[in-house]
Amino acid sequence: MTAAQETAAPQRCGSLPLRQPPGARAVFWYEQPGAEEPEAHTGLMNLSDTELPDHATVFLCGPLPFMREARRQLLGAGASARHIRYEVFGPDLWLPGTSA
Repeated sequence: MTAAQETAAPQRCGSLPLRQPPGARAVFWYEQPGAEEPEAHTGLMNLSDTELPDHATVFLCGPLPFMREARRQLLGAGASARHIRYEVFGPDLWLPGTSA
């Protein structure tokens, strides 16, 4: 998916607009960033050049393999495991014939 396709969706959750908390920032990686996301990174996520504020709370969402790697990098960058929040999306791993 390109950045254009992802940003085409309205910034809403149901009928509620999404708001970024004060002092928060979002960092994005796309396989193919579009012109509308000039600050997005290209390719796989690499947190080696990303500064984490002290006591940062980090929010992740995605499939388990992605989040395992993101968590590993965050811990290596000094993030506290207590401050990493996540939401899994992907295939239902409780269905017969699926595995993590």
